[in-house]
Amino acid sequence: MMTLYCQRDNRWGGKTIGNSKSLIKDYGCTISAIASLSSWYGCDHDPAWMAKNLRFLNDLILWQSINEKLCFKWKWRAYGYQEKRILDSIKGETTSCILQVYSRHWVVGIKKIGNYYWVGDPFDGRRKFIHKKYITGSAHFDK
Repeated sequence: MMTLYCQRDNRWGGKTIGNSKSLIKDYGCTISAIASLSSWYGCDHDPAWMAKNLRFLNDLILWQSINEKLCFKWKWRAYGYQEKRILDSIKGETTSCILQVYSRHWVVGIKKIGNYYWVGDPFDGRRKFIHKKYITGSAHFDK
């Protein structure tokens, strides 16, 4: 079971990302999505932990730092909508992905239904549908 972390949670929303001045509540969708994946992989860490233990360029995650600190591995960052890669990651037993939507926000990919993806959105901590036309990239992980 996956814990879906909300970036605006009062426990960590006001904390900064890395050494930047950016707050998790405003810019923490990527690390909150990765925190959600950490619960699914069995090495559960909340967004505050991610913000202080992963590495960043300003407030942008350095993907390789996931491999250094977590129990799962970052495999690649894809640009544009790459349906086959996304579906392979969502359907795999040890694989997962986060999806970039609108070129600025990250959500956890859960499954595809028709032209929509059922996702976990760290902005509000809820599951919802996102149309595939809004997906502008993805990041893929494996155990």
